[in-house]
Amino acid sequence: MANKTTLIVLQHGLWGTVSHMDYLEKQILEKLDSNSITTLNVECNQDKFTYDGVDICGKRLARNIQDHVKYLANEENKIVTKFIIIGYSLGGLIARYAIGLLGKNGFFNTIEPLLFVTFATPHLGVKRESKTNFAKIYNFLTAHMLSRTGEQLQLLDSFENEDRPLLNILADPNREFYHYLAKFKARRIYANITNDRTVPYWTAAMDTFDYFKDMENIELSLDKEYSSVVTAFDLRHPVKQQQQKRQRKRNHTTLAIRITILLLSPILLPIAFTYIGTQGLVSRFRVRKILTELSSKGKEDVEKIKEGDNTGGTSDDDDDNNTLSYHKHSQKQEKEQEHHHHKKEDPVLMDTLDAMDTIPNETSTDKSPQITQQKTKNRLSLYNIKPSKAIQQKYSSMQLTKEQFEIEKNMHQLEWERVMIYIDGFNAHGSIVCRTNRFANRDGKAAIRHFVDSLLLD
Repeated sequence: MANKTTLIVLQHGLWGTVSHMDYLEKQILEKLDSNSITTLNVECNQDKFTYDGVDICGKRLARNIQDHVKYLANEENKIVTKFIIIGYSLGGLIARYAIGLLGKNGFFNTIEPLLFVTFATPHLGVKRESKTNFAKIYNFLTAHMLSRTGEQLQLLDSFENEDRPLLNILADPNREFYHYLAKFKARRIYANITNDRTVPYWTAAMDTFDYFKDMENIELSLDKEYSSVVTAFDLRHPVKQQQQKRQRKRNHTTLAIRITILLLSPILLPIAFTYIGTQGLVSRFRVRKILTELSSKGKEDVEKIKEGDNTGGTSDDDDDNNTLSYHKHSQKQEKEQEHHHHKKEDPVLMDTLDAMDTIPNETSTDKSPQITQQKTKNRLSLYNIKPSKAIQQKYSSMQLTKEQFEIEKNMHQLEWERVMIYIDGFNAHGSIVCRTNRFANRDGKAAIRHFVDSLLLD
């Protein structure tokens, strides 16, 4: 008799590898009964392949999930009956696209969609208000250096000849991507409120108000058990603010690191831009060939997913010419390597990008909010924290595009559990999932512990 299992899928972000989700996967496996769950830390979209576009990555992911479900049934005598999917950064958008494909082709007819979760995902894209030169340069470089994915994140693409960006189509209530997302029992987003220069609060939280751009003016309340989870926020009292200014002592270590990064930036920036730009060009050639093949085949790839055809995508990760390839392990490899082949990240590139992420921009500051802690009895009270009346009166809506406002409006027609995270560190984007050992700090671990403790399995 086959054993029923809940499949938990983890999808990394831009330039990511499966190792980026290792800590999160480990915590899930340690906390939950291994007899009732199965994890899939997907490797079909690693590093350079994330440049190819949310849709192409989403098709790879959908096929990977479909094939893995079949593998579990045939080789491990496990029948997937429930489904949880976790997306980190760009991985959240890839997951939303894959959900639409899977749902459209009958995946959820026999498998119950339980929980959809994103960590620091740019649901509104990454196009920033063009108020400063930094924002203008950022928008230009993102769109032109990150190949097709960059165009989609900047909402500059015209998807499926509909004269609309892909992110708007993902949020269209009449499309399959939205329809099957709505079928999940719960949807949750974890958003860094500060120190995330890659995916700022407003896009991760699907919020058109940026309440946290001036952190020195904010008073935060954090949960005692989950020390990075925000339980309330308000404007800081003027007297307390003046007292803190008089008492503040500059963190010399922080200052030294920032100065070092700034001094090294003439070296770091050319390395990063050259590497990223080169891979962006390679991706454009690869995507052109992929789209040509998809056009000639019509809907063949979607039909393969629908029919459970496992004949496609069998080449290795270095085969750029395979339309929707992912690295498939033989049964022997599965046993030898226990679970996954964990491809290591490029150390030079990732160190350079992580270092660049600490370079101050127009919202960077050494100033910290005032923080208090409180014990929360009801875990549900940690979701969807509302700003105080004083903050609502102080801040006005951001100057986003009409496409971004449309996405926000449509997405909020669904119920969401929004968790605000405060990470006191340089790179909150890496820390929110403890992406590598150097980002596995106390605050990031608290965010993951909150997620694992509240996993929905019933």
